[in-house]
Amino acid sequence: LLRQPVAAAALGAVCLFSGVPLLTSPHFLWLAAASGLTGILVGDACLYAGALRIGLRPAQVCLSLSAAFTAIIGAMFLGERIGLQGALGIGIATAGVILVVASERGDAHNPPADRRVRARGIALCLLSALMLAVGMIFSKQALSEGMALSLALYRNGVSMIGIILVTALRGSIRPVFAAVREHPGVFRLVPPGCLFGPAGGIWLSCLAIDYLPASVASML
Repeated sequence: LLRQPVAAAALGAVCLFSGVPLLTSPHFLWLAAASGLTGILVGDACLYAGALRIGLRPAQVCLSLSAAFTAIIGAMFLGERIGLQGALGIGIATAGVILVVASERGDAHNPPADRRVRARGIALCLLSALMLAVGMIFSKQALSEGMALSLALYRNGVSMIGIILVTALRGSIRPVFAAVREHPGVFRLVPPGCLFGPAGGIWLSCLAIDYLPASVASML
C-alpha cells in the first residue's frame, strides 16, 4: 500500500520525461493489467503472507520455483522449448527447494509455527511463485508490441489500484497508517524499496523478457 503509489509515480515521471507513449492498444493494456494483478497484487500478497508464517528466507527459496513454473507455462502457451537440459534443471531446482525448506524447519531465524501453519505458509509461497510466473507470461505476450517502460508503469498502476481497493474493502487503510505512525522508520525504507523492487526491478525484468525467453529471464 505504501510503495506501489511511489513506484507508479516514479515510473510515470520517467515515461513523461523520456517521451514514452502512454496511450497504446487495448490488447497491450489488458495484458499489462493481467500481469500486474497476478504477478504483483496476488503474488506479493501471497509471498508476504507466507513469509509471516515460515520466515523470509524459506519463502524466497520457494519463490525460486517461479522460473520452473514460467518454463512450463511458457512451453504450454508461448511455444518455448524446455528440452532435456531444461527439464533436468527444473528437477534439480525442485529437489533443491524441497531440501532447503525441509532443513529450515528448526532454524532459529524462522518464526515458531506448528505443522499446519508451516504447510499453509509453504503453500502460499508456492502460489506466489506460480502467480509470478503467470505474470511473466502475460508480460511476455504484452511485449510483442515493445514498450517495456510503459508495461512496467501499467503493471504498477493496476496493482496499485487493486491494492487500494482491497485494503479499503477490508477496512485496513486506517490501521496501516496507524502502524506506520508507530514505526516512522518505515518511511526511510520505502524509497529504496521502490527503487530496487516495483520501480527499477520490474522495469529491468520487463526489459529482460523483451530480449530473452520468459523462462530464462525468470531464472536469471
